[in-house]
Amino acid sequence: MKKTLIILSLSIFTLTLFSQQKKETSLRFLPHWIPQAQFAGFIIAYEKGIYKKYGLNVELLTGGPNRSSLDWLAEKKTEICASWLSSALQVRDKNVKLINIAQLIQKSALMLVAKKGRGINTINDLNGKKVAMWQKDFKIQPDALFKKNGIDVIPYPLSETQDIFIRDVVDVTSVMLYNEYHLLINCGYDKGDLTIFNFQDYDLNFPEDGIYVLEDFYNKNKQACQDFVTASLEGWEYAFNHEEETLKLVKKYLTKAKYAANEMHQLWMLRQMKILFQPSGGQKIGELRENDYDNVVKILKESSNIKQSISFKDFYRSLYDSP
Repeated sequence: MKKTLIILSLSIFTLTLFSQQKKETSLRFLPHWIPQAQFAGFIIAYEKGIYKKYGLNVELLTGGPNRSSLDWLAEKKTEICASWLSSALQVRDKNVKLINIAQLIQKSALMLVAKKGRGINTINDLNGKKVAMWQKDFKIQPDALFKKNGIDVIPYPLSETQDIFIRDVVDVTSVMLYNEYHLLINCGYDKGDLTIFNFQDYDLNFPEDGIYVLEDFYNKNKQACQDFVTASLEGWEYAFNHEEETLKLVKKYLTKAKYAANEMHQLWMLRQMKILFQPSGGQKIGELRENDYDNVVKILKESSNIKQSISFKDFYRSLYDSP
């Protein structure tokens, strides 16, 4: 009898293990940029086995300037990707049926930085000034800001460095709060000598990093998609609370991808991500606010970057909906 119970217990264990293995879902995830602290939560969720805990076999793909995460999603080279809301809406406008399943960055990290020494203290002082801007999606908010305030600027294309700002070729430059702004401070600029223009202060807030899937994939794998978001948020919480361990892993991924890894810069980036993730007004972490969404759609239509008005309900699926 005892032998029979042992055999039965082993059989149940084997069936349970087989069932768990059978239910494991394989996913590829592609960030929209290089593996820096901007994506630390995903790295942690992978390295700490959090995805595995939720029954997910995740392959972390390496993003970068020559690999569009949304193009890869459309071409089904990845099941899940990260990207900006404004970028995703433009792809959706081209009839690629993607949806947002989590909104991570709630505030625009993109900013304009001006030199007070050039007489720039208010928005109207930008009129007639030389402004360095990145192209495509990075140019939408600055252009909307200038149009809204009746400002004419002299535009300059901005490369991967801030050399034209540092060398005084331009009066104003575009930066990301968690990246280039910190680099400018490290170059010797005093915060008191700079005027910051935050787009959310001018009703031009664009939530940035979000998680996207194709609608068809979501409909067939709703639980796996929600588990991916839950596991990723768990990874982010761990990353924010274990900075030293997180930075070591980020450095490992940057080195593997052949990028320089400055620990202090990555620490700044990680801490700024924590701030940018914070929800407001009763909103839950990872949620996309409908008024933010509607505002981005409105600005994209006014600037002729999209033609269709996609409803919030059609575009967004909340983690907090029942699977």
